Amino acid sequence: MGKMLGWAALWLAWLYGVVIATFSGGAAAAAALPLVVVAYLVGAQIYGLFKFWRMYRILTVYPWRQQPDGVHADQRRSRWARAKFVLPNPDQPERTESPEEHGGLFRIWDRVVRKGFHDELWYAGDPRFACVVAKPGPKTLSYVAQPTAYDHRTSPRRKGLSPEARRRARAIGARVAD
Repeated sequence: MGKMLGWAALWLAWLYGVVIATFSGGAAAAAALPLVVVAYLVGAQIYGLFKFWRMYRILTVYPWRQQPDGVHADQRRSRWARAKFVLPNPDQPERTESPEEHGGLFRIWDRVVRKGFHDELWYAGDPRFACVVAKPGPKTLSYVAQPTAYDHRTSPRRKGLSPEARRRARAIGARVAD
């Protein structure tokens, strides 16, 4: 929150400087590039705050669980290895689900699996919807989700859910069909 407010304050200060420079005949075009960069950083902090809120909701509803070999490198998708999560379905443990980490180029877990992660994965949540995943220690705490969990352009999950799973999914804000 402090970072977001700091970037927003810097953006407003720079905007004030650009407006003053424009009216005084200064180089407003050169000052516009940092204005765009700082606006991007403010947006990234707001997105981070949004992810933090979802992680908070998940951690208040679901307990932490351990999963041996819960993440490994999936090298089919790109030139570099990407993290692929393999977590058990809570209602049918013989089946697995693979939620995805979002974040474009800045995925924490892609770097972790490239370095060779062979420990237990800790996760909280329902892998059919969304989870918080971590290895022991605070640096890799991350948010992963199924594409259908929150996207209103897709149909919500209907089959294979117990009443308890539906209640918990609704508690974290995921989309569940009746």
